[in-house]
Amino acid sequence: MRKFYLYIAVFFLSATLWSCRELYYPDDIESNEKIPVIQGTIIDGEFPVVTIYWAIQYENSETQYISDAEVTISNNWGHVARFFESSPGIYRSYEIYGIAGNIYTLRVVLDDGREYTSTPQLLQMAPQIDSLYAIPGRHTAYQYGASGKPIYTQMEGLFINSDFSTNYPNTLYYRFNTDVVKLSSYTVGLGTPSSHSIFLWETTTMEKPYTVDFSVTMDNTQALYRHPVGYLRYYYDATLQTTSQTAPFTEAWIVKQSIYSISADVYQYYNSVGRQLSGNDQIFAPVASQVKSNIQCISDPRERVVGIFEASSLTTVYKAFGWKDLVNHRQKDLPYYPDVGTGSQENFPPDFWVYFY
Repeated sequence: MRKFYLYIAVFFLSATLWSCRELYYPDDIESNEKIPVIQGTIIDGEFPVVTIYWAIQYENSETQYISDAEVTISNNWGHVARFFESSPGIYRSYEIYGIAGNIYTLRVVLDDGREYTSTPQLLQMAPQIDSLYAIPGRHTAYQYGASGKPIYTQMEGLFINSDFSTNYPNTLYYRFNTDVVKLSSYTVGLGTPSSHSIFLWETTTMEKPYTVDFSVTMDNTQALYRHPVGYLRYYYDATLQTTSQTAPFTEAWIVKQSIYSISADVYQYYNSVGRQLSGNDQIFAPVASQVKSNIQCISDPRERVVGIFEASSLTTVYKAFGWKDLVNHRQKDLPYYPDVGTGSQENFPPDFWVYFY
């Protein structure tokens, strides 16, 4: 009897690709079959990057990058750019960069002769966002307790949404990546000469991985209204205050939303991966064959391949929000906000602190 293994491809992506981690569970396959994972991107105004490695067995965890591959990207003007291997499995080229309106095709040839190519990708114009805004409201969340019964928690905070519209005849597809920085502070040493404030900041990912959406036709325009970005919970626990220090107080959230314009088949890929990972509380998880790639093996169509080639334009917006109550809130448009990670500082707020005036 043949022995089968479930393979898992873990997509480790650099900052120039995606700032998230993808998991993909293809069908059961023979244990001796090696499946390449090919991920490439070219963004408007940036140089492309391609990452190649082998899909690994479910029981394993070590990524095996593929070296010595021949990688090229061509455009609709006949230019063919060759890539060099900057590190194991990571291929780069400075011979070509993304230009909106151009069409790009990725080609990969492994050292064993297997050849893979993507479907041609039109690099769309940068997304036009109308607004990033908040709506105060209550949100009910639940988790399971030790007894297995759900425990419901009623929260107060801000629902974050974004709107898009543009004069374009066809449906537009978007991919989202949103981070939020929470700024908070508290005071220590109450009633003493050494009393001082401590400023905290914490960066987290707001939207779920593989968040994608699309526009619909409204009044001769393509529009996407009230795209749900996420929820900012306002939480102040007065019981944390002691005789020597105050309870932490949330002063602001800074939302950084990155919006990528993508093609229909790239949308289908991310949408199918999202369904594969979420399950949406179904009794049975979706079958792995739902995941759709825009890369295929042209030397042997029977050969399997996992991955995606994306040509996209990027728009990034920054906005600060502050809590008042269930009716009112604060907000402030920001031209830019640095990547600050997570940390703390005593006595004085850091330069990137945000105030509402």
